[in-house]
Amino acid sequence: MRVGFIGLGDMGAAQAAEIARAGFDLAVYDALPATLAAFTSPATRASSPAESARDAELIGICVRDDQQVSEVIQGPGGLMETIADGALVLVHSTVSPATVIAMAEVLATRGARLIDAALTRTRFAVTEGPFVLSMTGGDPALTERARPVLEAFSTAVVHAGPLGAGMALKITNNFVTWTHILTIQQAFALAQAGGVDLGKLGEVMTGNGNLTPVSSAVLDGLVRDMGGMSDERRAFAESQGRIGEKDLALALEFARCSHVDLSLARHSGENILRGMLGGRL
Repeated sequence: MRVGFIGLGDMGAAQAAEIARAGFDLAVYDALPATLAAFTSPATRASSPAESARDAELIGICVRDDQQVSEVIQGPGGLMETIADGALVLVHSTVSPATVIAMAEVLATRGARLIDAALTRTRFAVTEGPFVLSMTGGDPALTERARPVLEAFSTAVVHAGPLGAGMALKITNNFVTWTHILTIQQAFALAQAGGVDLGKLGEVMTGNGNLTPVSSAVLDGLVRDMGGMSDERRAFAESQGRIGEKDLALALEFARCSHVDLSLARHSGENILRGMLGGRL
């Protein structure tokens, strides 16, 4: 099977490497020439999204946001210029369910299909092998068609429901993650203000089940940064905080369109960057 893949950031490059390792005929593209050049796995380096999709049966997209997904599909040099009748597009980027549905309609005019295939990490600090859980939405038969590629980088594949449901599941999961992170950051500050030994905080949270893997990692990082953040740590924290703002904004917009009260996402979105930077901007 010939596979096109667009977006070679931290997540996308690892996905594409596993696709190549699984033996698929792969063509990759990234908008940054240096990022494209740094991809060392066996693959054709395409000059545009359109070129990566030429003759491909399946195309994965793992770019930053809704605008970039739209540009990759219908912008200059986009998939619409070359995509084959019957080709299948997988959107891995975390975007609005409405964007997924709109792009499916655009691709249908060329006889191509689309499913959402959102991702969440299940294995950390690994350099090889499946490392994410994939959440798909759309026709279940299309998930099965994509499964050989999805399983190249996924520890599990969960079909969430109709088109857009994979993104709805990812957005919901991210809402829990980011609000959880902010809760631990604020709890840490509260414990410090009360003179609580931070080891005791961890002991109690372990005892009653509050110290989940996420909260444990956040707590460890907060303890490590008590003497001040290095420039590298600060840059990483700011990057993650910006992602948190984007994810929580998506959750708020999805909730607004669905008439769901998600006030906690609004508070978290307003404070997550400050929290990631230890209360400093």
